[in-house]
Amino acid sequence: MPATPRTAAAHPLRRAVTAFALWDGGMSAFSSVILTFVFSTYVASAVAAEGAVGDAAVKAAQDHGSQVLTTWQAIGAVAIALLAPLLGNLADRGGVRNALLRITTLATVAIVALMPTVARDPDFLVWGAVLIALGVVTSELAGVFVNSVLPEISTPANRGRISGTAWAVGYWGSIVCLGVVLVGFVMPGTGLLGITAEAGWNLRAIPVFVALWILALTLPLLLWAPRHEALEPVARWTPWQGYADIVRRVVRAVREEPVMLQYLVASAIYRDGLGAVFSIAGVLAANAYGFTTVEVIVFGIAANLVAGIGVFLGGRIDDAVGPRPVIIGGCAAIVVLGLVVLLLPATAVFWVAGLAICLFVGPVQSASRNLLTRLSQPGRETENFGLYATTGRALGFLGTAAFALVVWIAQDTRTGILGIVVVIAIGLLAFVPIRLGGAGRAAAAAG
Repeated sequence: MPATPRTAAAHPLRRAVTAFALWDGGMSAFSSVILTFVFSTYVASAVAAEGAVGDAAVKAAQDHGSQVLTTWQAIGAVAIALLAPLLGNLADRGGVRNALLRITTLATVAIVALMPTVARDPDFLVWGAVLIALGVVTSELAGVFVNSVLPEISTPANRGRISGTAWAVGYWGSIVCLGVVLVGFVMPGTGLLGITAEAGWNLRAIPVFVALWILALTLPLLLWAPRHEALEPVARWTPWQGYADIVRRVVRAVREEPVMLQYLVASAIYRDGLGAVFSIAGVLAANAYGFTTVEVIVFGIAANLVAGIGVFLGGRIDDAVGPRPVIIGGCAAIVVLGLVVLLLPATAVFWVAGLAICLFVGPVQSASRNLLTRLSQPGRETENFGLYATTGRALGFLGTAAFALVVWIAQDTRTGILGIVVVIAIGLLAFVPIRLGGAGRAAAAAG
């Protein structure tokens, strides 16, 4: 029996929604395995400290490794701040969103595939840090283009659910990927694959698996992303014209869309605090609570599992009550739980309260993405997500800087939690007074 027009139209949409979620499941392997729990630790610790003799020398080498790693990531953050709005503008004006999505995603795959060249030798420290920073740049730029797909495959009534489900698939993808890394490459001994630990090859082989994982799960969206029409298909575009358009866009938004600008600033603050929660989780577990490498990975798996459940449920709550209550409730819960971890130093408290924090991080991130689509004018989503990334990067030093400052003052890694809690609280206080109107409520209530 031939498909009705409505059924035929629904198939590509369902396929695009599935591909959208799978992209998150694939790219999450970069943030969890490469950036947070495994490869960056290998670069900052094993590579930096190879050949060092004595505890003092090892610690000094690892401190230097952390400094090099974060310095190059800061350079990468500047690149994202400069490129994200520009490429977002190009994507909307020229209708090349899908091409840019493919270029940045495949570039991330290629960069990760180069990471096994980072030998366990201090001479390769900068090379490893540069590769990680480049991967951060390309993956975050790819995220700008993926985020702009969301309004094209959803309606205001189901956007929270689709966004939350995709974010949940990202966390669940991290769980599976970390599990394979743990069993296949790390334990027992050098992992079930039996790759030798000589010269760090069991850890250096992990990026090959991650590159294949990213490619396999992001490929459906690269093939089936919905067509993105150009706003001005005959207009000539240059980078200088792009930046001029962005300046005009911000000036116009000051007059016509002040709510969106207020939201971009407030969300940049609390989103940076949320990002710091995951970026320092491994360091905090190892340095403050004495977790081994295996224990850090196990904690990472548990954290992603809880976060996946939280964001899956949070997307449905978003559709029911709107993104505003999800953001406020989630940030408030994280602040309270962070203070619990700070005041009660037991390892058991870190496990319970730390995992509870993960329950709220994903819903806040997903609801924030949904809220920006509601505040964006049709056809300007990619450009606005470029500004979203830029404001996030412009204030991207707050969470980690506040953590480092408190640690320096207190000379205690665990106390650094206070810095992150303060940043999230400031972002929450900046967000609460914003008059979002119908954009912050459930779609039915807004209607």
